[in-house]
Amino acid sequence: MTLILAATSTNAPEMSVILFAGIAVFATAGYALACWVKPFTRCGRCDGTGTSAPRPVRDRLRGHRPVRARAPRGAADCPRCRGTGLRLRIGRRLHNHLTRLRRAAR
Repeated sequence: MTLILAATSTNAPEMSVILFAGIAVFATAGYALACWVKPFTRCGRCDGTGTSAPRPVRDRLRGHRPVRARAPRGAADCPRCRGTGLRLRIGRRLHNHLTRLRRAAR
């Protein structure tokens, strides 16, 4: 008499879907909380300096993030953040857009 075991389980796919959905809800709630608490983030183009002046090569190779200081003379403002060094998060932009749509519908 040999014992035959099934290679699949009947409840495994449902549990993995539930686990994935739980992780997705948790991650979405965490991002929404981050957008509510801190709606602005550092500009990716100028690394938060507010200038479009290029950084020295040695700083870029070490991954050094510059300290926010005054712009050197002749350095133009960053076109993406307009010299503030900050940008709205994508989730916050979406929230603001949906809020404006809801208010306009009233």
